[in-house]
Amino acid sequence: MTKKSLIELNKILNDKTSGSTEIVLELNKFFQNNARDYEVINTSILKAEKKLAHFAVINNYLKDLKKIVRTNDHNKILIFTKGFKNAIEIKYQKLYENAKEYLLKADNILTISNSATLLEVFKRLKKDNRLLKIVVAESRPKDEGRLFANALAKHKIKVELITDAMISLYIPQIDAVVLGADAILKSGNIINKVGSKSAALLCRHCKNPCYVISTKDKITSKNKFHQTKQNPGEIWNFEDKNIKIINYYFEEIEKNLITKIITD
Repeated sequence: MTKKSLIELNKILNDKTSGSTEIVLELNKFFQNNARDYEVINTSILKAEKKLAHFAVINNYLKDLKKIVRTNDHNKILIFTKGFKNAIEIKYQKLYENAKEYLLKADNILTISNSATLLEVFKRLKKDNRLLKIVVAESRPKDEGRLFANALAKHKIKVELITDAMISLYIPQIDAVVLGADAILKSGNIINKVGSKSAALLCRHCKNPCYVISTKDKITSKNKFHQTKQNPGEIWNFEDKNIKIINYYFEEIEKNLITKIITD
């Protein structure tokens, strides 16, 4: 691989603030730009599989891409990558059509973290509901919620940005919680950013609906979620033998805490 392509790939693989759909779209663009270089493609697929194995949508994408690469036809790779982006847009519209009857009942929605899928859904919802307001939890420690709040505001959607610890204050005031998903397990449980389960539990307590909105390509055959510790320095760059700092990005939310999982 050239130094330039390696830098581009590593930037995508080390992205800790974007949602899985955003990352797979960036990967798709990378493969489209390198469609004629089989060495780059094959090396990049191996690196992506190793680094991003926890994202169902990326695993499914890479499986499909590998089938195309085996044909040794760069034109087919170009057709696949161009078609993938168009297919995502179609999925977003279908997803919104399926979610609309539930979301139009909610003027005030709470969510957490950053999600390209939810951004597309909320953009469409804003056109049908001018009263829409989204409460976004900041999503520590990488503060992806700030990025999502900014993205929503650019589309003239009213936003309130809160700390994760303030979720319990807001659940009684909102009409629904809407979560994305990094994966949907075979059991029906979902994997999403930490804080999602707290929001779902509070919804049950307050008798508010908790919806999960996700494209079907995030459904996985896996039935177990393996928690991975992240860099503790992102929480607090401090060392003391009596202090143990724990940093997890994702958690499992049981299906009985979810009112409905909505897909395309």
